[in-house]
Amino acid sequence: MLPHKKTTESDEENSIRNRFNKYISEKQIENVNKKIEVIINILDFIKEIIKAPETNILRSWFDTKEDLITELENHIIKLKKEDFSNIKELVILFAPTSDLQEISIDSGWGQMFLIISKKFDGAIKDLIEEFNIELF
Repeated sequence: MLPHKKTTESDEENSIRNRFNKYISEKQIENVNKKIEVIINILDFIKEIIKAPETNILRSWFDTKEDLITELENHIIKLKKEDFSNIKELVILFAPTSDLQEISIDSGWGQMFLIISKKFDGAIKDLIEEFNIELF
């Protein structure tokens, strides 16, 4: 009998990263800039996680999961129109100690959020550079 191999944290992180990257790369949005598409796909991924029954939003500013999903959808709508008027709020939503991070920790997907937020940080940086967006 072979010894049971314990799943290490790095195996779990790799699994999350692979699942997330597959989701991001497979979703193609017609007539949308590729840099915007990545951010939209990240927001869609977060929406799917938020919908899970175990999602706990008590330590956030949102009253309901639906309020958070609506906010994410509003960001998606603006991004599709290349309207960057709320980009600062979007960046804040993904910041350390933000509502999304608090929700992720309380809901058991804190490690996944770190992976997602790292991808978001790179994608938003690319977007800001391409469209010469000023945040502050």
